[in-house]
Amino acid sequence: MKHTAFNIQHSSPPALCLLAFGFCLLTSSGAAAGASTDLESHVTEFTLRNGLQVIVYVDSSAPVVSTNVYYKVGSYDESPGHTGISHMLEHLTFKHTDMYKPGDFDRIVDSAGGNNNGFTSENFTGYYEDFAKDRYELALKIEAARMGKCVFPDSEFESEHQVVSEERRLRDNYPGTELWEQYGATALLVHPSRNPVIGWPDDVAHYTAKAAREWYHEHYGPANAVLVVAGDVRPADVKAKAEKHFGGLKGVPVTRADYYSLEPEQHGERRITVRKRVRVPSLIIGFHSPGIHDTAEFFAAEVAGSIAGSGRTSRLYRRLVTELQLATSVWGGNSVDRDPGLFQVGITPKAESLIPQIEQVVQAELDRLGTELVTERELQQVRNQVLAGEYFQRDDISDMAYLLARSKILYGDWRAMESYAPGIERVTAEQVRDFCHKYLVPDNRTTGILVSAKEDR
Repeated sequence: MKHTAFNIQHSSPPALCLLAFGFCLLTSSGAAAGASTDLESHVTEFTLRNGLQVIVYVDSSAPVVSTNVYYKVGSYDESPGHTGISHMLEHLTFKHTDMYKPGDFDRIVDSAGGNNNGFTSENFTGYYEDFAKDRYELALKIEAARMGKCVFPDSEFESEHQVVSEERRLRDNYPGTELWEQYGATALLVHPSRNPVIGWPDDVAHYTAKAAREWYHEHYGPANAVLVVAGDVRPADVKAKAEKHFGGLKGVPVTRADYYSLEPEQHGERRITVRKRVRVPSLIIGFHSPGIHDTAEFFAAEVAGSIAGSGRTSRLYRRLVTELQLATSVWGGNSVDRDPGLFQVGITPKAESLIPQIEQVVQAELDRLGTELVTERELQQVRNQVLAGEYFQRDDISDMAYLLARSKILYGDWRAMESYAPGIERVTAEQVRDFCHKYLVPDNRTTGILVSAKEDR
């Protein structure tokens, strides 16, 4: 099947967290105001009587339309014993509705010259179809069927359960994946971000068709979804077609738990070592980092993450790879979407024996960020990264649909995407220093190491 699951929002790697945050804005206050006015003129928003929130983004530069439905459900909402059930359900919703049989979705989309996919993340589950503009109503028909009319025969459930179980087993064969999962569960004690989106192995093994049906009926309704139609369309036409296909579905509001303040404060370093048959070791160093409600510190963390570890010009790359030649790769960034999360640095050491030295170098560089002011040139480089992201993202209507839906779900308003660049613009060198001094300290650190299991110990 085409559909898949992403453990990180969309498919962006943590190394590009700042740009993956995806907020399309120019980098000065005047330009930001202009961008806001421009984006506003392209967006129309309305809500159907059943609670379905609809966003239309008009871009007539090409005769194509991307239709997206995002449900406000993901691993964030799963309880212990049921981790990964959102991903399991994503697979099942490609199978069978009252009018479509297994394989019909992909066959219909292919025959109409389109493409489609689905994904599961921590905060939402998304589906999309891209068609020529004269065929986009087909996507609305498909997604309305997925929203209200999926059925889950026991026989079909078990076959797809085996597919998901195999996907889980394949992940277990990748040492790097095990490091990430064990690291996340060590750094975070109770917040749902500690759980892999695909679910823990024992939970995956014990899914039932009954549990999937209950999850579907609870979360896959119009009052818990956002429809984004982006491309060469007219808002009035989209509204009429949305009413036609979705208006008859019953909407029941879903109350979503808020775990923003759930994770307890850390008071001492945590360490984990994973031993597998690997040729190349890996090292992750992370620190708890504030969420979006702590606005000034959040933006300071974004800037600090970019300066410390984003790209070949970052401080840690230059120090570890270029100057000392201790590592072959370095990435870093503030991996926070909304709730407090982790400021992370990942390193590929040249040899396992170099790990203690690398740890010392990393902490020394972070300590320097906490005592000395970064340069204006470094601050401007971060602003330029946001500007580059703006141009790349607006070139793709699917990316714009994703960003609009993401902002709506996480922050309640698609316009929140327009606060990012001004927030970055306001960050001062003093704020970066103060963030690093407060958060990037050993007592707030979690270290994860992947080393070879071949040696006798």
